[in-house]
Amino acid sequence: MSVLQAFFLRVSCLTLAAIGIEGLIRNNGTMRLVIGCTLNEQEVEAIARGEKFREVVDRSLSNFPLMPENIEQADALELLSWMIAQGYLEVKLALPCSPLRQPIPIQGIFHEKAGIIEDKAGNRLAFNGSVNETAKGWAGNWESFHVFTDGSGTKLHLDEEERGFAKLWTNQAKRCLVIDVPTAVKAQLLSYLPPNDQKPKRLERIPESEASSQPSIVDLSDKSNPDSHETVFVEKNQPLDLQEQFKEVWSLIQHGAAIPGDGDRVGEATCAITPYPHQINAFERLYQNWPPKLLIADEVGLGKTIQAGLLIRQAWLAGKAKRILILAPKAVLTQWQIELREKFNLNVPIYNGKTLTWYDCPALRVLGKPIIKPISRQEWHIEPIVITSSHLMRRADRAKELINETEPYDLIVLDEAHHARRQGVSGTQPKGPNQLLRLMQQLKHRTQGLVLLTATPMQVSPIEVWDLLNLLGLPQQWDLGSFRHFFDYASTLNPSYDQFEFMARLFRAVEAQFGETALEAAQKFVSGGSKLATKKVLQALRDEATLPRKQFNSDKRRAAIAIMRSNTPVNRLISRHTRELLRRYYEAGKISSRIATRIVEDGFVTLTTDERKVYEAVEDYIYSIY
Repeated sequence: MSVLQAFFLRVSCLTLAAIGIEGLIRNNGTMRLVIGCTLNEQEVEAIARGEKFREVVDRSLSNFPLMPENIEQADALELLSWMIAQGYLEVKLALPCSPLRQPIPIQGIFHEKAGIIEDKAGNRLAFNGSVNETAKGWAGNWESFHVFTDGSGTKLHLDEEERGFAKLWTNQAKRCLVIDVPTAVKAQLLSYLPPNDQKPKRLERIPESEASSQPSIVDLSDKSNPDSHETVFVEKNQPLDLQEQFKEVWSLIQHGAAIPGDGDRVGEATCAITPYPHQINAFERLYQNWPPKLLIADEVGLGKTIQAGLLIRQAWLAGKAKRILILAPKAVLTQWQIELREKFNLNVPIYNGKTLTWYDCPALRVLGKPIIKPISRQEWHIEPIVITSSHLMRRADRAKELINETEPYDLIVLDEAHHARRQGVSGTQPKGPNQLLRLMQQLKHRTQGLVLLTATPMQVSPIEVWDLLNLLGLPQQWDLGSFRHFFDYASTLNPSYDQFEFMARLFRAVEAQFGETALEAAQKFVSGGSKLATKKVLQALRDEATLPRKQFNSDKRRAAIAIMRSNTPVNRLISRHTRELLRRYYEAGKISSRIATRIVEDGFVTLTTDERKVYEAVEDYIYSIY
């Protein structure tokens, strides 16, 4: 059933409304159409004097005969008249009225633009918006629509639209009178019927062989792989060559991501968003260095979830990641599920300890799959991709199951990774890891790829950053003590000879594990930017012998320190962007909202004795219990 509401009875509008209606007829659908019309003051006065309302409307509309101006308009009227005769289309007229349900003259018009569409499976879509009721408005204006569907969280709006139309159609609306199309107007429409029971020309242009109400099911399974069960739906009422094109497109989406090099961006190209450059750069850092090990530490609002989603979609399509676990705080599990569904077309279930819950969408209902599935603690992890609570999994019994009783993962994503930290890190003697950090220290050996997301990798101490980077894999030489000493020495204006050599050893350990420093990246630190001079500095830093470094003059020594400071595990394992990047996007016209500038000022409050007691009690509670 397709329902459209409200435009004036003009041939130009009817012509545009008829576009695409052939598909409705081929699928044996029906349509109800409410058309707005108006009366002038003399006609309203005639009704007030006792003349029959329907007769006045009939006479008024007869003054505006349906006169097609071209073949296209004539064909559209032929199609609509045939639909009325065959029962595919019902048309009614709507006229604005007063609160006492009396017709009002032309200054009030029925101006609603809304509709409801329902398919054979019972899935509904409703829309309303600003479409102008003229042909020029339909075809040329800038207009907007609001769309509501059963499966998108807007079901309440859709139900309201449907109730509103039902009232309108049955003439129960308070400010509108709805009547059947008057006899004279209906006769005008039916005069355009095709002769001798022929079909309208608009229908004869589509061969019968192409008409079908059922989609074609295309099996894209890998016959050599018994675990492959990929099935897609292709509209069958398309030319045969178009069906083949559909098959090729779906096959490319399924298999193209696995093509080395050429398929690396298929996941991005087939998702529902256009990523920002920094999101693409982070994705490439992850995907081009498989298995991915990265801490994404962008500030809030720069799309850390999108960067992870790009990786998950591409790795899933390419077959690189067949088992994926997403750990996040309980409060954001649903947000993760919605982001993956709406932006990356991945319907990933949430495991809450007892059930798996998928995002409710029409596709699941068509395939007959459940939305909620009770599942045991021994079986939930068999699902290839799962979102679950890091609060749940860090419990001792759950952590033990996850470590000892599940198959290894290809990719694990931990959101709000700063929750994985040591206890008492703000004190002088930090204690051991908390439950989440202990879990991740064990899980890092049970997965190929690990992606950590947090806007605040360091809240109190550099130890927090080291612990997170250690999950990703630090060079052996970069233990916690060396990590802290390196940055202490690198921040001094003139480190001692021993300190400089210590830094050089750690620099060589970084290059040994992560690859050599790019010449172009190092050039900016060398006075004059000479390639030859940069090569000499890099060669001296890489040399096990100390003599080349002893020969550095003050400029080369400063350049060497800057190069080493820019090539640490922090640089190699962290992707960090700030809100300043959003300001540059705004200036370049890539985003429309201006980014506020925050000015932070310290303010000191003098506490009363009682306030001090409460403050210290909360501090003790957080330190000793939380």
